[in-house]
Amino acid sequence: MRVLLATDGSEQSFHATKAVMSLASVSTLTILHVIDLPRLTFSMLGPEIAYDLSKVAEEALRKDGEQALTHTKALLSDKVKAVEIRLEEGSPAELILSVAQEEHPDLILMGARGKGQVEELFLGSVSQRVLTHAACPVLIINGPLTDIKKILIAIQSQDDVQKVKQFLAKYPFHPQTEITLLSVVPIPRSLFRGGVSAPEEKIEQALESTETFLDQAVSQLKDCYDSVKGYVGLGAPANTILEQASITEPDLLVMGMHHPSTITRFVLGTVSHTVLHQATRSVLVIR
Repeated sequence: MRVLLATDGSEQSFHATKAVMSLASVSTLTILHVIDLPRLTFSMLGPEIAYDLSKVAEEALRKDGEQALTHTKALLSDKVKAVEIRLEEGSPAELILSVAQEEHPDLILMGARGKGQVEELFLGSVSQRVLTHAACPVLIINGPLTDIKKILIAIQSQDDVQKVKQFLAKYPFHPQTEITLLSVVPIPRSLFRGGVSAPEEKIEQALESTETFLDQAVSQLKDCYDSVKGYVGLGAPANTILEQASITEPDLLVMGMHHPSTITRFVLGTVSHTVLHQATRSVLVIR
């Protein structure tokens, strides 16, 4: 499996580096560090001094980047023999996407938040843009991920099953990994409260249909891993996925990226975006 690891020297980038060790098969690894040179303005000092100060900043950032790449490569040299390091300058998100388009990795691996201004708020702007536009699966690391023994995979269509199967066929995880497939019937739980009469027959049909779908999905994915089971959830999809993750405590949460409309890329209204912003564990987004 070909992996592109994006690192910026932050704590979560370090966790992303360690997460490479948890993958079962990595044939080639590209480690990318992007120098995000700030636009420095020193109008009161004149153009020559401003230029000199900008060059000093660039040299310092380049030196830090080279050290980060060297350190990262040293940590992973025992895991992967074919390692390439790349130091680029420009917009981090755009360069990660550009390198991915050039090298066609099977997986992009990066921290959820880097050193940007929004790191204390929501999903980092760089990881958010990569998730939105990358053509391959993206693994977002929220914290230490040293071993992957349990995985929760949220699926909602046969297309999801095919994408998951295609990724698992690369055997990124160890054969003993326990996989739970979760499919949510999006019926509000409030229907069962407050004396409201729920259409029991329709609900039962929906649950039976989902169980059949999961049974078929389990059968398809057992070609890749032996320990695969299905679980039917009921309620708001995003909340149910997060709730199930909290109960079962998987090492990794896997889901697809769905965009019902263009505007959801900005208002973050999709299930996948909601889960990504609220999940407390690492998330793998499969396309």
